[in-house]
Amino acid sequence: MTELNTEKYLISLLKSTINNEAAPPLPEDMDCTALLKLAKHHSVANTAYYALEQLDVLSTEQKKEWSQLRDMEIMRDIHQQTEYDILCEAFSQEKIRFLPLKGILIKSLYPQSDFRTMSDIDLLIDEANAEKVKEVMLSLGYEVDSMEFGVHDVYHKKPAVSIEVHRELFGDEGQEFAPLFSDPWSKCEKRSDTLYEFTQQYFFAYLLAHGIKHYQQGGTGIRTFMDIEIYRRHFGQQLDMDKLYDMFEKAGQRKLCEDFIRLSELWFGAAEDDGTLDNIARYIISGGTYGTFENQVQYELQSKSKGQYIMSKLFPNLQHMKQQYPVLKKAPVLLPVMWLVRLVTKPFINRKENAEKLKALSKNK
Repeated sequence: MTELNTEKYLISLLKSTINNEAAPPLPEDMDCTALLKLAKHHSVANTAYYALEQLDVLSTEQKKEWSQLRDMEIMRDIHQQTEYDILCEAFSQEKIRFLPLKGILIKSLYPQSDFRTMSDIDLLIDEANAEKVKEVMLSLGYEVDSMEFGVHDVYHKKPAVSIEVHRELFGDEGQEFAPLFSDPWSKCEKRSDTLYEFTQQYFFAYLLAHGIKHYQQGGTGIRTFMDIEIYRRHFGQQLDMDKLYDMFEKAGQRKLCEDFIRLSELWFGAAEDDGTLDNIARYIISGGTYGTFENQVQYELQSKSKGQYIMSKLFPNLQHMKQQYPVLKKAPVLLPVMWLVRLVTKPFINRKENAEKLKALSKNK
């Protein structure tokens, strides 16, 4: 069984699950160990198992491993939904307006919410409320994983609930989309005094923009394309596709936007494969849920030389540096000083990440 056939079979299992269809027969030469490894790589093992268990073809040990993954996701889904309700109430009491993003809302559109896994709950707040939010999160039993690093603060509550509180929708990555969402609150409908949700048009636009951002940073997984297909099934009639493509034209990403939608139709809808998306599909499959450094380097070297790539990593632009060193927001003149600080400290932090980036760069000669 080739890798390509394993990929195709996994996607066919996922399609069966979300479409409530009979599972496709297991190919005789299928390597179920490789199938599980790929499904875990894309955080969709639990979803695939709903179809695979119909066939009764797994050994006792294989069934145990697949079913444990599914049961864990069911429990995590319950915990996440419960914590989200608690957060909504707490933010309402403290008069903190917030905008839930991506997974926590799109979950409800799947036939079962646990079909759509997510590692954390993403929310957007006003930056001025960041400290107030911190107080609320600590009062609810969360610990601070990171604060004022990048464009979001990360909180965690044991055993397995993480919250990403975004102060901006896009940091250095995905800056081409920032003008489209410069005032995200104006693209929303109010659900309560404090709870906002994107209009259907802008929810879909953000879903695509977020996926493309990750695609450029090393990859975005199969799950993104399930989301796209699921959302279009529910709200396709209300979406103005011409307006959507115009938005992405302005961001310089219309082609990728169109390709993402076509690939979602190919994998989970009724579109027929003409081979034109093979390269994108391979890149996505290889990257897993969150992409790889090798893919990121490969993507960036399409538009710059290796020397330019290295310089961009040694001396990031001001927008990127502001995310790591908040002092630059008030004193951008200190950029050269913070470059020096970064050069001195960077080799001693994120060592594993740095090693993986160097290894990826060495492969792209």
